[in-house]
Amino acid sequence: MTILTKDRLEVGGTIAIVDQSKCVGCLTCVRTCPFHIPQIDHQATGIGEIVGAAYIEPSLCTGCGTCTSECPASAIQLRRYRDDQIMVAEEPILGQWFAVTELSL
Repeated sequence: MTILTKDRLEVGGTIAIVDQSKCVGCLTCVRTCPFHIPQIDHQATGIGEIVGAAYIEPSLCTGCGTCTSECPASAIQLRRYRDDQIMVAEEPILGQWFAVTELSL
């Protein structure tokens, strides 16, 4: 009953977000999503003024990351797990590993 009495429910967790300005409308996300969540928003404009860009409904997205990994234009990112955040986090670790490996050789 508590849930039903709320005016607004917040969805938490990781979800995929589309940067429609980078979307090329290739439908890869639509085809690969196991939950059939991504759709083409025909009112949105993608890269190069292409009519139609992907849209992912946040309340339906499970955050599995399939569309993110398959997007050839890198237009889809997982909230809180963007490419630039992950790559920056790995650089110090990889740098230390390579330095240790070179010393041991």
